[in-house]
Amino acid sequence: MQLHGRLKTVSGTILGLLFFFGLTCQSLSANELVSPRVDAIVDKNNEHAFATIAQAIEQAPNNLSQPYIIKIAPGDYYEKLVINKPFITLSGAGADTTRLYFDDYSGKATVNGGNLGTSNSATLTIKSPNFSVENLHIENTFDFAYYDALSNEDPKRVSGLQAVAVLTDYGSDKALFNHVKISGYQDTLYTKAGRSLFINNTISGHVDFIFGGGAAVFYKSNIVTRARPNKQLPIGFITAPSTNIEQAFGLVFIDCALSAEEGVQDNSMGLGRPWHPTTTFPDGRYADPNAIGQTVFIDTWMGAHIQQQAWHPMEGTARAGGKKVFRAEDARFFEYNSSGPGAFITTNRRQLNESKAASFTWENILGEWYQSPRIQQAIQQVSTREVVSSLSGEMAEYTIESEYRKNKKQFPFISPINKPENIEQTAQSISEHYNLAYKTVDGSTLHLDLFYPNKAEQAKPLVVMIHGGGWRTGNKSHQTPTARWLAGQGFVAVSVEYRTSKMALYPAAMADINDAIKWLKQHHKLYMIDTKKIAVLGASSGAHMATLFGAMSTNHDTKSPYEAVQAIVNIDGVADLTSTAARMFEDKPGKISYAALWLGGRYAQEPKRWHAVSPVEYLSKHTPATLFINSSHDRFHVGRDAFVAQLIKNNVHQQVYTIPDTPHTFWLFHPWVDEMRSVLASFLNKVLVEENPR
Repeated sequence: MQLHGRLKTVSGTILGLLFFFGLTCQSLSANELVSPRVDAIVDKNNEHAFATIAQAIEQAPNNLSQPYIIKIAPGDYYEKLVINKPFITLSGAGADTTRLYFDDYSGKATVNGGNLGTSNSATLTIKSPNFSVENLHIENTFDFAYYDALSNEDPKRVSGLQAVAVLTDYGSDKALFNHVKISGYQDTLYTKAGRSLFINNTISGHVDFIFGGGAAVFYKSNIVTRARPNKQLPIGFITAPSTNIEQAFGLVFIDCALSAEEGVQDNSMGLGRPWHPTTTFPDGRYADPNAIGQTVFIDTWMGAHIQQQAWHPMEGTARAGGKKVFRAEDARFFEYNSSGPGAFITTNRRQLNESKAASFTWENILGEWYQSPRIQQAIQQVSTREVVSSLSGEMAEYTIESEYRKNKKQFPFISPINKPENIEQTAQSISEHYNLAYKTVDGSTLHLDLFYPNKAEQAKPLVVMIHGGGWRTGNKSHQTPTARWLAGQGFVAVSVEYRTSKMALYPAAMADINDAIKWLKQHHKLYMIDTKKIAVLGASSGAHMATLFGAMSTNHDTKSPYEAVQAIVNIDGVADLTSTAARMFEDKPGKISYAALWLGGRYAQEPKRWHAVSPVEYLSKHTPATLFINSSHDRFHVGRDAFVAQLIKNNVHQQVYTIPDTPHTFWLFHPWVDEMRSVLASFLNKVLVEENPR
């Protein structure tokens, strides 16, 4: 093979080229690049790739007729991008690990003495059709909060705080945003023109932060109101549409969730107000009278921060000069089947009837674009992610096989970890004991499975493993493959059976885990356990319990009844059940969540109990070293950032590791389990084998 210069654009079979170039683990991995085609790679850590996204876009042909896929390695990219070529596709390594950001704002002075303006403040501007982006965080980092908190008399205060993260500008059409975070404060997302579709997105802001005249559909997305230093009410408005009266559809939200950051008070946020942009006409420049904005919320969960009187008026420039007030009731503002604590039916909050609601179909809103393969694939994928879901009645039995059936269509390359893997080799190095009885309660005997290294000359650290299953189902055998692997790495690994919510409510399961640890301590000599080096590890609901157990066991103020442990491993479990983001799964009428089934009631019925089981409530300088290993689903990150921030404040060792583009139950499947185990082993060796890093 002869190469001329540095190869930065690739096509055809990508994997061979990657191995040729020897990408490191800090760069894109082979699994991240499994794609029908990759045309360009952006990776600051690889000399054979483009250093910036802009360079890769510039390299793309001008007259594309099919997607030009630009794969972007994890990292932060400080760039201001304009997409002026059709069919550009930006594919990040994950919305938690790959970020495009810039910090312009509307009032920023330009060299000619004017101001930048709202449209020119955007981090990403799309001016061409058939653009798509996936697995990326797009942010405008202008510090709105700092300037908003200043008094009007403060000389440091600036005007024009609008700061756009994404703009679908004139020329844009058929823009797809799939599993993307879009963050800002005022005017975060400007859907100015064309059709756009936002699937499984998280969009954050607080003043008119989704606005414009384009036709935009938001499906199974989390719309997050951010806290605002200026405590005026309302603190802001989710939408400010300027839809032309001749246009049938504007901003349409389907099966979404309206959540809020901590610090956002109840009854403080408006759903929207009508924006009539100042426009030049033959007889003058004034607010566009034909901008009869449309915002519609269908099957959307609404947090308590949404105002009961949710739609508001907005001023615009009058034809004769001065200001004119445009009323909310003259715009096309409607809801249908809203739910949650912020859902009300009032004269101000008009509802679609069945006939009108039935007109909001994919085909009607998006036209022929809806039938395109990439739209169909994106919709199919999000159905497995269950971004905005709740439960009705009994939970289906949670097994490795059921999870495999659910995920193999989206991830056809996966294989379950319960398939045989080096059994003979492992069996020679470890001892295995199944169904050891550790407790009898209410007529039932609870068991644990124990694995430890053969020929151990000294006591080994203990890892207590707690299976997931929504506190209601699951089985300790789910942990067996990784428990056997841990024993091969020199740990004593134990998978614990506990009473699920079908047998007993909280705190029964926590008491069972504690009794299992007591039993293990009593038998520490037999199984070579170092009782001063214990980690609790859980997955999903088991991760929540492990984190709760570890935090409670070391909080000296609560006089915890639990045995103290030295490390926590949380594999995709929530750390706060009381936040709006967590509770949005709890309040749909007629349905009850797994957590409510475990706790004996919804948050509204049992608020003290919900607070009592939130790990963030128990943090202190004594909290054990903690590792979070997460999927790409924001739902299962709830409370993590607050938990980690407190650990950092208390100088407690912590680590967060996200595996991008993964299902929630990634720990049950190859190829992800090997990556997870590598991170896990490194953490456990650091905090339990080496010197304590606190």
